[in-house]
Amino acid sequence: MATKTCPSCGAEVPQAAAVCKHCFHDFNEVVQKKTNPMVIMLGFLVAMAVVGAAAFAHLYYNNAAERIVVDAETQSIVVTRTTAAETTTERINFDDVEKIEYVFGGEHAMFEVVAVTRDGRRVVIKAGDAPLKGHAEHIAAVIDAPLEEIRNIKTFGD
Repeated sequence: MATKTCPSCGAEVPQAAAVCKHCFHDFNEVVQKKTNPMVIMLGFLVAMAVVGAAAFAHLYYNNAAERIVVDAETQSIVVTRTTAAETTTERINFDDVEKIEYVFGGEHAMFEVVAVTRDGRRVVIKAGDAPLKGHAEHIAAVIDAPLEEIRNIKTFGD
């Protein structure tokens, strides 16, 4: 007669038995597998690694350093943009600049000095949280372009 071992008590029982005669273990019961916590931790770790790699790649390829120089010698504004892939240089002649704007409450910072070209492009020359009015006046004098003050923020006096 063929026998099998009971997983609960270890006793030998007949192969045809549906229940162990010693501990009454049900052989027909489907045992649910438990998920190993290490597998869950490994999955979480892999997900974190993928998100971290994607964030790093986004920052690496999209991060750009921009340097803007107003060069009186060459009578131009030189804009140099450096990314991970390339470095580009753009030169805007003083003759192409229609006006200089001193913006209070700009897109990039509280105070901005912006060169507006005749074709409508806007180049932020300098931006910061401290007032830049003196810098704007100096740039307007060097370029020989009119200075326009723009307020995008209402104050108590307005």
